[in-house]
Amino acid sequence: MAGMLGIGVSGLLAYQRSLQTVSHNVANANTEGYTRQRVELGTNIPEFAGGGYLGTGVSVRSVERVYDDFLVGRVQSYSSGTSHAQSFAEQVSRIDELLADPDVGLSPAMEGFFSELQSVANDPSSIAARQSFMSQAEILVDRYAYNNQRLEDLRSQNNKQVQAAVTEINGLATSIAALNRDISLAPGNSPPNDLLDRRDVLLQQLSEKVSISTVEQENGAMNVFIGKGLSLVRNFESNEVQLSRNEFDIRQFEASIDFGAGSVNEITDQISGGELGALFDFRDQVLNGTQNALGALAVGFADSFNAQHNLGQDLNGALGTDFFSVPGLEVRNSRANTGTATIAATLTDSSQLDGDEYQLSFSGGGYTLTNTSDGSTETFGGLPQTTSHGFSLDISAGALNNGDSFLIRPGRRGAQDLALSITAPDEVAAAAPVRTAIDALNNTGNATITPGVVNDTSNLPLGADIVMQYDGTDMNVISGPAPWNGVSFAYSDGATVTALAGLEFTISGTPAAGDEFRIENNTNGVGDNRNALLMSDLQNQSLMSNGTASYTDYYGGVVADIGVVANQAQLTQSAQEGLLEQAKNSRDALSGVNLDEEAANLLKFQQAYQAASQVIVASNNMFQSLLSALRG
Repeated sequence: MAGMLGIGVSGLLAYQRSLQTVSHNVANANTEGYTRQRVELGTNIPEFAGGGYLGTGVSVRSVERVYDDFLVGRVQSYSSGTSHAQSFAEQVSRIDELLADPDVGLSPAMEGFFSELQSVANDPSSIAARQSFMSQAEILVDRYAYNNQRLEDLRSQNNKQVQAAVTEINGLATSIAALNRDISLAPGNSPPNDLLDRRDVLLQQLSEKVSISTVEQENGAMNVFIGKGLSLVRNFESNEVQLSRNEFDIRQFEASIDFGAGSVNEITDQISGGELGALFDFRDQVLNGTQNALGALAVGFADSFNAQHNLGQDLNGALGTDFFSVPGLEVRNSRANTGTATIAATLTDSSQLDGDEYQLSFSGGGYTLTNTSDGSTETFGGLPQTTSHGFSLDISAGALNNGDSFLIRPGRRGAQDLALSITAPDEVAAAAPVRTAIDALNNTGNATITPGVVNDTSNLPLGADIVMQYDGTDMNVISGPAPWNGVSFAYSDGATVTALAGLEFTISGTPAAGDEFRIENNTNGVGDNRNALLMSDLQNQSLMSNGTASYTDYYGGVVADIGVVANQAQLTQSAQEGLLEQAKNSRDALSGVNLDEEAANLLKFQQAYQAASQVIVASNNMFQSLLSALRG
């Protein structure tokens, strides 16, 4: 009877714990991160009773989570990927919308600029047309500045988000380390399930900020690593992720882990996944390149337009000057430099500019120029040096020490610093500075000469007219200033003449011996539109990307590249969200609380509890019967 009573009591206690666990499951059915628990029951050690072993009841071995490391690991991994994809897609979409916006994008402003320039070409003497063109030029400059400022706003926002993400990472790491201590020191043989759930929630939240890997220790603590195995949490201690300023640009954050005792590891390049990885990827792979490319277009456009404008003549008869102020090329010294040198980068060929950045390193008396985008290098023994990237390098001041380095960003300030150099409508050089003529009174042949094109104004305006005379075979300059006086060239009907330095023209037809042709200053050429037409035609020429793209093509390529990245980011986001949903469903199918199942368990354990109580009642009845028999 005593054994029967003990068995009944053991059952009563076991099913009481089971009912308590089921109730706990039901109560936490909607608690974030809660893992369904179940009581693990086991038979007690049997007793030998002569003829055999008799059972002694049941006991609660432990209360376990219904848990699968693999499924939880998948959720953490896909959480990191989804958070990265969502954040990256959101950031890229902002640039995509900016560049493609018909109201604030560059394309409409560029089209308006060349449209108004064509109006000047149609009526070069019109002050109203010139004023309208200058107004559109100001709009274009402002549009470059506006787009650049929007990108700077995104950079500022990116920095704030990086700071916020790092703060959250450090807070989560501290909380995980504290939970490690609580879990490790928890009394009893059963795991502290609710503490483990809380830690899993924190680990998932951490994985949404940055990609992590975990290793569980024998004491129950969870070590957490980021990057290439760098410890963020070890047992009961956490290391802090810190932000420092980039060695070249104080506006740009870099991440590192402080292990104490002066041991700091930079981890920016190692961070992947999660919101922080997305923020760094967006900055380094999209934002920097877009801003550089936009600036490179501004520099290339201003430089090539100036080159043609300088070959013209304004409404006052003066030679054309720079229409735009061409932005300088940015060079930043490393804060780790020990030398005093300052490096200057000078534009040499704007068609070679792109959105890349270059790091110049000095070592052993030599220089290495590395493209930070693709890793390609160019080496040279000294400065000054003209590179193959559209700029030259030279030491403008100071001296170099071994290990000194510099970051060259040819296009970074282009859109920001672009400005107009002229402001008056009459300064627009729409005319050509020279014109041609034939001696109509004395020429007996039928040859004609085109108005001419100017390629170099260094010897203009002309000190005297250039007079060419045909001798039956050759054209000879019989009078005129240096360097043209005395020049002779064979006549070829319809061929472009390039023998007169800086000037091009075509003589067609059959001249007679003694016929003369004249090149003279374009005095009072207010109705001349030749240079305006040449400037207008710049929009159709391939002046960017090493002579393979027009302004529109180049900008369209930047917009298209961003569009491709944005579209791919959206596809990646959708795919990652689908994978995360599947992983959560798989985890929840195993670990989630099913209220129907818990209701069935509640009924089952309630019946078992009642049955165990009846065993106790029966045992008591038998005991009372025995006592009555003994008293009788």
